[in-house]
Amino acid sequence: MSFPFFFPFLKGLVKPHLAPLTYFLFAVNVFVFMSTYDRFRVADHKMDIYLTDERFLSTQGSAFGVLIREQPKLFSKMFRQLEDAELLGDMDARKRLGSLAFRNHDFMIRADSYNFHGDEIALKEWRTKFKELKRLQNQHPSFQWGVSENHDTIVNWLTYQFAHSGFAHLFGNMLFLLIFGTFVELKLGSSFVILTYLGAGLLGVCSFSLLSGITTSPLVGASAAISGLISLVAFGFWGKKLKYFYWFFPLRGYYGFVMLPSWIVLMLYMLPDLAGYFEAVPELGSIAYTAHIGGATFGFLMAILYRSGWLESEIEEGEEEAGVDAYLPEPIDPLALNAAADPKQAQVSSLTDRPRRHSKSKSDAA
Repeated sequence: MSFPFFFPFLKGLVKPHLAPLTYFLFAVNVFVFMSTYDRFRVADHKMDIYLTDERFLSTQGSAFGVLIREQPKLFSKMFRQLEDAELLGDMDARKRLGSLAFRNHDFMIRADSYNFHGDEIALKEWRTKFKELKRLQNQHPSFQWGVSENHDTIVNWLTYQFAHSGFAHLFGNMLFLLIFGTFVELKLGSSFVILTYLGAGLLGVCSFSLLSGITTSPLVGASAAISGLISLVAFGFWGKKLKYFYWFFPLRGYYGFVMLPSWIVLMLYMLPDLAGYFEAVPELGSIAYTAHIGGATFGFLMAILYRSGWLESEIEEGEEEAGVDAYLPEPIDPLALNAAADPKQAQVSSLTDRPRRHSKSKSDAA
């Protein structure tokens, strides 16, 4: 089965010496992840033992239900509805409350000392496991590097931008960092990259704090910072055409490169974040849409400053094209491949192809 694929290619993955700061940020992210991975894996495994323990979750759900009944004004309608179902003996609702309790500030700050009435033996066992779970959280790299209620300092507001919750999370963010970061560095300079990365990350966590609220679950990842770079490209080069890669089927004419306006990236990445924010249930959300929106807002402000002349590009006009085109690999052209296989097609191609400017090597790129 084939799936449509559409991706901004821009300048592609250029060599590190052409965009050193972007690759430095990439290296820092990877280093942080790899250096903390063992502790991350061990802590995650130990925490999963409790998080998948049905007896533990059930007891915690009952305790959470007691708190909701006695302090109903502290909780949303969704929590009160779950508590009603739990009180009627709905085990699924009870376990769901037990899982949601970890993200709830009011429960987490009261759980150690609150007088939960119920099965005292089960509650005693739960308290012991709950304290151990909190100890494991304090040792977990995501909690140490990320932003949460217990780790909400300016240091965490910076370090969370370099921590990730898994290989998939890291890979996705780093791919976009290399695509958009190198483009910004080649077009505008290193100062635009570092200022946008850190500034968007800071405004992202500020936006998350104001719109979603910092919880006991840590906020980690470079997504807000990279949203800033994406937004800077979209608005800073508004109306200019950029290179995108498309793929529908492995047949001639169904994949290749196309030049489209820069604002297309807004349709691909920014609008889904807005939609996600308006559709998400705050108590259940795991994707920090508001952090992405905050980061994109900073990128938009950088674009305004650049286009209005308050910020100037460090790259001389023509300098970037002269340096990069000689190093980028030539994109594979499916028509050229077919021409190579068909002599008649090759003859037609030789008559219609125009000479290229940079013909020093086979790795020339447009």
